[in-house]
Amino acid sequence: MPKYNYTARDEFGKQVRGVMVAQDEIELGNKLDHLGYILTGIRSRTKEYSSKAQVRNFKQRELLEFTIHLATLLNAGVPLVTGMRDLARDTTSPSLQKSVEELRRRVEGGSSLKEAAEAFPRSFPKLYTSILGVGESTGKLGDVLNDLSKFMEWQMELQGKIKEAATYPIIIFTVMILVVMVLMVRVIPIFEPLFSDVGVSLPVITQVLINTSKGVRSYWYLGIIGIFGFVTLYKTYSFNERGRYNIDSFKLRLPIFGDVVRKIAISRFCHTLSLALRSGMDLLSALSLGADVTANARLSQSIQMAKKAVNYGEKLASALEVSEEFPPLVIRMISLGEQSGALTFTLDKVNEYYDKEVPATIKRFFTFFEPMIIILMGAMVATIALAVLLPIFKLVETVG
Repeated sequence: MPKYNYTARDEFGKQVRGVMVAQDEIELGNKLDHLGYILTGIRSRTKEYSSKAQVRNFKQRELLEFTIHLATLLNAGVPLVTGMRDLARDTTSPSLQKSVEELRRRVEGGSSLKEAAEAFPRSFPKLYTSILGVGESTGKLGDVLNDLSKFMEWQMELQGKIKEAATYPIIIFTVMILVVMVLMVRVIPIFEPLFSDVGVSLPVITQVLINTSKGVRSYWYLGIIGIFGFVTLYKTYSFNERGRYNIDSFKLRLPIFGDVVRKIAISRFCHTLSLALRSGMDLLSALSLGADVTANARLSQSIQMAKKAVNYGEKLASALEVSEEFPPLVIRMISLGEQSGALTFTLDKVNEYYDKEVPATIKRFFTFFEPMIIILMGAMVATIALAVLLPIFKLVETVG
């Protein structure tokens, strides 16, 4: 399709210039009118237009800021391009300003907002661009962006709660490792010559401790190689489709931790399905997005199989129930929503439940995990102390 250089005026009378793809001059005028511009000049362009500017990868907080501000402007009746120009001018981040300006230039050049965002997949996730496309096609972009911002806020809040709950146990575990390493590398070598000089037969636990200390000091690099090898093997295996499925299946079977993983994945699925359906997306496409965001290959496969069954005419609730991966509450609420024609409403009720249950489950997990770490640390320190003190007691007893 041909490209045109154009000049136009926005709703405030300000002159703007740009390049846009259109079938002819009439289509160009219609596109500019849709953007809120009045065409004042036009010239055919033979050279291809390409922007050298690049969209820097958005951080999650920056993408949320972009979404909220753009939704506010669109819902206030501001045209898309004008809103993006205002957003670029108002932001305090120079890099974010450049990114929004590049998106605006692409939209002015004839691309939809979805197409402009899809050119930068590392900044805009597939879920985000898919919902954008539906919002543009239905004319409800402002409402869709509002829903997207709420979804992103929920994701960030969930991540924050996980980090908050995990911080203290991780600190305790790190301290435990450091304490044990100091005892093995610094403390045990001090007593080792004493035990060997006095000629007292050492208890088994002490001998094992000394040998372990020697091994740690002499072959510490093997531990690093082993950790590196394990991580490499894990990543290589997880990149394989079958390997990822087996790993994720194992996670779901773990006691306590598996329950946390399952509830988080199902919560993501229900939130995504509700968001996609509310934006106007069809059920099959919404299920594809829901399968992508679960971050669990086993559950994702179950959703994809349910999608195939729905495509053949089966009810979604029945298709999900066959997999035996979803709890009765979710199946019952989806079934009720299908019967009443209010699936998004019942999904929202499921989301309300999981918004409370997931943080509580995470807290219970780390509440259980924390004392286990403390007990383990105490047991290891006590074992080392006992291994050191037993030969000392035996030496004092011999001397006495």
